[in-house]
Amino acid sequence: MIRVKRVVVPEILDELDARDDRAVRSRRDLRMVNGFMRGQSWIVSELKKIEGLQRVVDLGAGDGCLAAEIVSQIPDLEVVCVDLVPRPMALDDRVGWWQGDLFDYHDYDETTVVVANLFLHHFKSADLKRLGHLIGGVQALLVAEPYRAKLGMVMGRCLFPWVNDVTRHDMMVSIRAGFREDELGEILGCDFSWSEQRGLFGGLRVKGIRR
Repeated sequence: MIRVKRVVVPEILDELDARDDRAVRSRRDLRMVNGFMRGQSWIVSELKKIEGLQRVVDLGAGDGCLAAEIVSQIPDLEVVCVDLVPRPMALDDRVGWWQGDLFDYHDYDETTVVVANLFLHHFKSADLKRLGHLIGGVQALLVAEPYRAKLGMVMGRCLFPWVNDVTRHDMMVSIRAGFREDELGEILGCDFSWSEQRGLFGGLRVKGIRR
């Protein structure tokens, strides 16, 4: 089997003004892609299985869609989003928002479950190791990321006619920056019990439970 080397490079959407028409269209495209990959619904489903769930921190929350879905399905849960962008105006009031660099956020403890949907692939291995040190004491980690494989790139290209130029570029970049089996847990270095599954549309779902 031919392995695709992991390569992390900037994505166009990260550099565009949020009001740019190409950015607005690309975010709409990404909601469609995320729907196919079903990472968000998997994360919510797994959260429901965790006994004594008290607090969730959503890294790279973006438009807050995942956090809003969490509080909708699991009421009275404390949910905090961490992102560089300002809090979305329409976000559910029950969701907290911390704006800034995720490496400056330190409010994790043994009651915290960290979630991230299509976010960690933006970081090189050295930064992921830093993140692993920060979150090593949390209750659990739930991550949905691109699965790095030739087939995923072929599947991504099948969507090209329905998405704009920004999405076409960034999809390929995201897949090349994604992860293979057992890779993310090894990079993070957390002392968790790890389990993984692959989705039908190029997704890798990683669950880590503190030992």
